[in-house]
Amino acid sequence: MATGDPAAGARARVDPGWVVAALIALLAAWPLLARPSLPDSVDSTVHIFRTQIVLDAWRAGVLYPRWAPDLYYGFGYPVFNYYAPLTYHLGALFALPSGDAVLGVKAVLALAAAAGALGMYGLGRALWGGRGGVVSAAAFALAPYVLFIDPLERGAAPETFSIGWAPVVFWAFARLRRAPTARALVLAALALAALLLAHNLLPAVFLGLLIVWLLADLAAHRAWDRAHLAPWLLALALGAGLTAFFWLPAVVERGAVQYQTLTGSALFDYRHYFARADELLAPALWFDLGALRTRFHYNVGVAQWALAVLGAASALRARPGRATLLVFTAAGLALLYLMTPASLWLWEAAPILPFLQFPTRLLGPAALALAVLAGAAVRWLPEGAGGRLPGAFGLAAFAALYAAAVPLLNPPPWPDYGPVSAARILETELSGRLVGTTAGVEFLPVGVQQRPQPQPALVESLRAGAPDRVDRAALPPGASVLLVGQGPLHSAYQAASPGPFRLRLFTFYFPGWSASVDGRRVAVDVARPEGWLVIPVPAGEHEVRVQFEETPVRVLAWVLSGLSALAVVLLVLGKPAFLPPLEARVGARGAEALPLPAAALLAGAVLVGLGLRAWAQSAGAWVVRSTGREVVVAQHAHFTPLEAGPALLAFDLPHTQARPGATFPLTLYWKALKPVGVNYRVFVHLLGPDGQLWGQSDKWHPANIPMVAWPLDRYVADAHTVPVSADAPPGRYRLQAGLWDADTGARLRVLDAAGASTEQDSVLLTDQFVITP
Repeated sequence: MATGDPAAGARARVDPGWVVAALIALLAAWPLLARPSLPDSVDSTVHIFRTQIVLDAWRAGVLYPRWAPDLYYGFGYPVFNYYAPLTYHLGALFALPSGDAVLGVKAVLALAAAAGALGMYGLGRALWGGRGGVVSAAAFALAPYVLFIDPLERGAAPETFSIGWAPVVFWAFARLRRAPTARALVLAALALAALLLAHNLLPAVFLGLLIVWLLADLAAHRAWDRAHLAPWLLALALGAGLTAFFWLPAVVERGAVQYQTLTGSALFDYRHYFARADELLAPALWFDLGALRTRFHYNVGVAQWALAVLGAASALRARPGRATLLVFTAAGLALLYLMTPASLWLWEAAPILPFLQFPTRLLGPAALALAVLAGAAVRWLPEGAGGRLPGAFGLAAFAALYAAAVPLLNPPPWPDYGPVSAARILETELSGRLVGTTAGVEFLPVGVQQRPQPQPALVESLRAGAPDRVDRAALPPGASVLLVGQGPLHSAYQAASPGPFRLRLFTFYFPGWSASVDGRRVAVDVARPEGWLVIPVPAGEHEVRVQFEETPVRVLAWVLSGLSALAVVLLVLGKPAFLPPLEARVGARGAEALPLPAAALLAGAVLVGLGLRAWAQSAGAWVVRSTGREVVVAQHAHFTPLEAGPALLAFDLPHTQARPGATFPLTLYWKALKPVGVNYRVFVHLLGPDGQLWGQSDKWHPANIPMVAWPLDRYVADAHTVPVSADAPPGRYRLQAGLWDADTGARLRVLDAAGASTEQDSVLLTDQFVITP
């Protein structure tokens, strides 16, 4: 796994390559450090809100909340029993001094960038030496999905952190492979535990790749004995045990919520989120500030895949490291394939794949695989090459990676996110957005058969900061219920009634809720169809207490995690007998550090790149701004005004031919020339010489944005994937697009130069589209 000489271990302690990797991390995280606040996106809002909820729970004395009492209009929501908690707790920790959840999430994103660059340098260095480590670090940190799409465009903090932390895990296991000491074992277990707690989905992908890589390395060295297997197996087991407090209840209690909505709704339908192969390999798009929404490619990076091809091909030149190259080459190709529409059959055949929801999120694991391969490109350097050649190669590789990333280095400015509070979270839910901080309400308890509407009395009490969850309209005549105490996970009432009654609370029932009357536990019931908590109360005056507790499986999970933590302590203090002596370890030699002259050269290059990025941000460079009827980034200008205010400005048609049964991409650029009062729908038609329809694409809203919300100074980019009928005959076709009113069925007509309506009710894009045999 590693190459070098016995003295390399001493050099590793002062390896200047770590400084270069830290500078690369600074370059990648620059907008997070140099700009205030964060972009306001759906994902960023979800994770900022959840961080605020954890912060509020800490202040109320609840260190590990599983239940969010004020979510879902104040009915409560068990989101933290199921969603990976690490980034929310890290964000709350960073936000603790200031109380600013936005700042806490920013810190998590910046930490992800640092972990990614440093972890990838450590992994690349362990595999290919310091020179390869720098190339791997830059390839990973500047990958489009890692650099911009996930942290800034999506704002998906947990996923971003899991992607950034994954190289640390691979590096920790590479260290354990090279020198299976107790310290290395503990670090590998802790690194794996952090990954498992970072995100619900991607850690499974990374863990699968890690296990395949470890097994391939064992096979390559024919090291299947207990001494070599035990450290890895123990690290994997400890990592799983340390995190049992999270994943065990989430798995065992999955039947307590309506998690099937993760795959059952159109929003999470993976069929909508594939990327074309040419898009995955395409260069990055320039940001156009004239667009209503940022447009970008879901791509791996041109320099990344070019260097990865070069690194993968080095397996033909040298045998050492070949198993690693084969694993990551196969992984890279498989991940790229799984993101394309061609893999649809596999997504439909494998029941577990749809839970990933978005095929394009595999760009994160793909970035890791390609970065490992990119670092291997240094293997083409002559053995023992010295002088300026290695430094020049590293400089050229960094320059190529930086140049490919330039269109993404000055992201569009974002306004201040604003203060975050429980009141803002409530008002967001009341507006119909992100109820429960989830888009598919996948953590709604199963007892909720019909989703209840907000309860005005509860809403007003939440706004006042004193939640009153008693359904007072359901109290029988003569009954009274007085709230005498409450916290995030408990409430106490003084109840009085001339007869027995059922106390109904505006709290969803979920395993863990219990109730007592005068200190005696009573069985709770569930109100149908709302799923609210119901407590039987006898006649007379009574003290009623409601408490959210740990279920038996949660207690067991904490015990398992506690035992695993104890095992970690014993490993640190003891000396495990299974660890083989140094001379018996396969691949136990240290990794080659980055030479100081090469480190100085590369550090200078990164600092220049950082300076250019800072200049671009202050000068507004490296972006374009379309105005008026112009779309600077469009392939074909095609200004065509329509009735009622909208106009087609331009379109992109990368391919002008297709085969029957295939698809082709088309992007339409629309703009409102005056306020539009109707949400018109868009159509794209592919018509044969006989006028018959042989392909079409329809949307409720162009660019999925209601037209009544279009501003007058921005255009929208409306992307379509147009399918061609399998039985379409060869020949030349007409491609046209237009808008129509869903209520009347009428199409908008094209206006002439004088602004008068014509008979033309669609826009002809081309009459030279060819269907080949």
